[in-house]
Amino acid sequence: MRNPFIYGGLVFGNHFADRQGELSELAREMRNVGKVFLVSPRRIGKTCLLKNLQENLKKEGFLTAYIDLFKAPTLRHFTELYARAVVEVVEGKLEKMVKAIPRILPGLRPKLDPNPDGTVSFSVEYIAREKEVFQILSEVLEYPEKVSIKKKKQFVIIIDEFSDIPKYNGTDVEKAIRAVVQSHQRVGYIFSGSKRSVIRDMVKDKRRAFYRMGRTIELTPIPRGLFTAFIVSWFMKGGYKLSDGVVDLILEKGRDIPYNIQRIAHSIWEEARDSKVIEKALVDKAIWTIVNQESTNYEALWDGISQKQREFLIAMVKDDPDGIFSKDFIARWRLGVSSIQASLRALENKGILEKEKQGKYRFDDEFFRLWIAKRP
Repeated sequence: MRNPFIYGGLVFGNHFADRQGELSELAREMRNVGKVFLVSPRRIGKTCLLKNLQENLKKEGFLTAYIDLFKAPTLRHFTELYARAVVEVVEGKLEKMVKAIPRILPGLRPKLDPNPDGTVSFSVEYIAREKEVFQILSEVLEYPEKVSIKKKKQFVIIIDEFSDIPKYNGTDVEKAIRAVVQSHQRVGYIFSGSKRSVIRDMVKDKRRAFYRMGRTIELTPIPRGLFTAFIVSWFMKGGYKLSDGVVDLILEKGRDIPYNIQRIAHSIWEEARDSKVIEKALVDKAIWTIVNQESTNYEALWDGISQKQREFLIAMVKDDPDGIFSKDFIARWRLGVSSIQASLRALENKGILEKEKQGKYRFDDEFFRLWIAKRP
């Protein structure tokens, strides 16, 4: 039997750990043509949730488009990706998409690139003058509403990593987006991001364009009871025997982060493939297998940060990470407040640390934390 615990990619159907409550809630908002700001820490399953939602909405007859801002370094790229995603949904066939772009979106043109297997990849290329980018963006943003009216179908636009919008000198872009989408009556929007503070500022700051434009939903870890049922079900289907407390230990060691839990379970499945017996000791063995598998990547990551940042990470691993600004912590590790603040900013920007509620920080990658802990 194929290992059912999939990590690091998109999962659908029975392999997608229970998010039925969130799927239902988001679908309900989209049926009501809502505007939702979805906040989620990394590795908690946000993109999988959105992709599964998209599939469910398609089955209901919605037109849906997904745009990932991570893949759009400039506003021009964002405009191109948005146009391509929408036109692909509406037109479907390559020939229709090629003809549709210049007809409905002047300033853009279709681009076809051959693939090694003989197929052709379709994309959209910006050809207007640079100063016209806001005008072209507005036309692209208007297109889903026009199509929805024409086809008499509701449209849903999902923009992932929307918290990256500041990289476009965000405030003007936010104003341009709001100016168009606030009047849409047939298009629902999900603006999702992993940077909680950025999304919060967008919707809570009266000076910002998205102030009170929609509802904010925060994605939290999957309840342990639901995740336990998911894990046990798959191990039983594979003929594995679980000793008491094993699943609780997996959830604890994975810190309730879906990516961590899926990867630990995946590693345990392989470790016990022959014996089909899973004892508690196997959980730690599986975790250290993962840490060793990633050691080359972690060495490169470690080499890419400063000595001060390394010292701070070691202190976080070996001491109380919630007390990093306490006098005792500073004295024990001989780190000044300004040095800690500088390290936090740098490590957060690198994606090594993530800021949680109440100003606390956690490692984005729990296995990297363990790798640091075992260093001599």
